Amino acid sequence: MTTTPPQTEPSAPLSAAEKPTSNTPGGVGESPLRPDGILKVTGEFGYSSDMWLDNMLWGYTLRSPHPFALIKSIDIGEALATAGVFAVLTHQDVPGENFFGLEHADQPVLAKDIVRYEGEAIALVAADHPEIARQAAKKIKVEFEVLAPVVDAEVAIGHKPWKPPADAVDAGIDGQVPHLHPDGNLVRHLKLRKGDQDATADVVVTGEYEVGMQDQAFLGPESGLAVPDGEGGIDLYVATQWLHVDQRQVCAALGLPPERVRLTLAGVGGAFGGREDLSMHVHGCMLALHTGKPIKMVYNRLESFFGHVHRHPAKLYYEYGAERSGKLVYAKARMYLDGGAYASSTPAVVGNAGTMGLGPYVVPHITVDAYGTYSNNPPCGAMRGFGSVQTAFAYEAQLDKLANELGMDPVEVRQMNAMEEGSEVPTGQVIDSAAPVVELLERLKAMPLP
Repeated sequence: MTTTPPQTEPSAPLSAAEKPTSNTPGGVGESPLRPDGILKVTGEFGYSSDMWLDNMLWGYTLRSPHPFALIKSIDIGEALATAGVFAVLTHQDVPGENFFGLEHADQPVLAKDIVRYEGEAIALVAADHPEIARQAAKKIKVEFEVLAPVVDAEVAIGHKPWKPPADAVDAGIDGQVPHLHPDGNLVRHLKLRKGDQDATADVVVTGEYEVGMQDQAFLGPESGLAVPDGEGGIDLYVATQWLHVDQRQVCAALGLPPERVRLTLAGVGGAFGGREDLSMHVHGCMLALHTGKPIKMVYNRLESFFGHVHRHPAKLYYEYGAERSGKLVYAKARMYLDGGAYASSTPAVVGNAGTMGLGPYVVPHITVDAYGTYSNNPPCGAMRGFGSVQTAFAYEAQLDKLANELGMDPVEVRQMNAMEEGSEVPTGQVIDSAAPVVELLERLKAMPLP
C-alpha cells in the first residue's frame, strides 16, 4: 500500500466528487455528472479491497476439494501452531446459527458433517500475513469419505435415472438418487396451465436446448474488513448489493442483535447479482470477534469463483404448435434449472423462467413446468435477468424453427405473434403497457447488417 490511514480508523472509499453546481438531478436527455466518476477515472476511488488498518490480521477460508463427501474428522493442530497464526475456526466456533441463505437458510457457515459442492467452506484461518494464512490452511487435515456427486438437474429429481459409479459409497447405491437435503432435491416446481391442454395445430416444432453456467466475473473480487468494537459488537465494511438482508443473516450466524452488527457499504467493483448472497461476511466477523482484532479478507479470482453464486445452467424442452399462417396455437415447455448445492435465489429464478419463458408473444394454450433443483454443482443464484435469460434462447430458437418450417420471414412470424396492449401473459395477467415489439422489429429489420 502506498498510504496507511490512522490505525484506529479503517480506510474507506474516498468521498464522491461534488455535485454539479446547478443541482440538476438529471433527466431524459441530460447528462448529470456521475458522483464517483472522477475518482474512478483518476484511480482514486477506494474499493473494499483497499481498506486497511495497521493492526489488522488477514483471513482465509479453507474449502472442500470434493463436490460431495462426508467429513469424518478435522485436525487443526498443525495449522494453529504455525508462527503468525492467531486463530483457526471450524463449525464448532460458529457463535449463532450455522446456516444462512436468501430465501432458505440451508447453507452452512462452515461445513459440519458433509460438503455438498467443491469449494464449500470448512475452516477459517487468521494470520498476520495473507500468505501465512493460506499456507496454514493447507496444514488443516480433513478426512473425507468421498461420495458420488449428483450433477444433473433431471437426475436430481428423478426425471432421469440415477447411474452412480459401480464402486460408489453413498445413499444412492440402491438405485435411488441421494437426497442432498432432508426434503429432497426439488427446490421449486412452477406449474402453469392456460387454455386447452389438448390443443392441436397444423405445424409442430420441437427443440431441446441447454444453457451452461455463467459467472458474473465482476472486476473487484469479494473483500471486506471486519472490525470488533471491543464490546462484543462488530463493524463490517463490505462490498455488497443487499446490505440489510446481509445484516439479518450475519446477525443470525453471530448470535447478535442488529444494533451490535453494523454493516457499511464499501466501494463496489461490480456485482451483476453476484453480491446478493453472503461471501466473506460471516467468516471475517467470526475471526474478528474471536481474535479481538480487525480482519481483512480479499478473495483471489479462483476463490471468487468458489465464493459466490453463478447463473443457473438450464435444460429446456419446448414444443410449439402453430397454424399454417404462422399464428401460434399452443406452447409446451419443461424447464430444469440447476440451483447447485444450496437454494439461494433459485425459487425466484424458477418463477422468472416459468412466467417469462414464452417471451413477448401471445400463446392461447399453454403447458409450462419449471423445476429448480439441488445438485452437487456450485450454488447458483442471481445474475442479470436471472431465469428469463436462459429461456429467451429457447423461445427465440423455437420461432426461428417455426419460420423455417413454414418458409416465412422470422421477423414476420414474431410480429404476427407479438404482445400488444390488452394481451394476456401465461399467468393470466393482462398487459396494459406493452413494449412496441412490432415497431422495434420493423426498425431492426430496416437496419443494415453489421
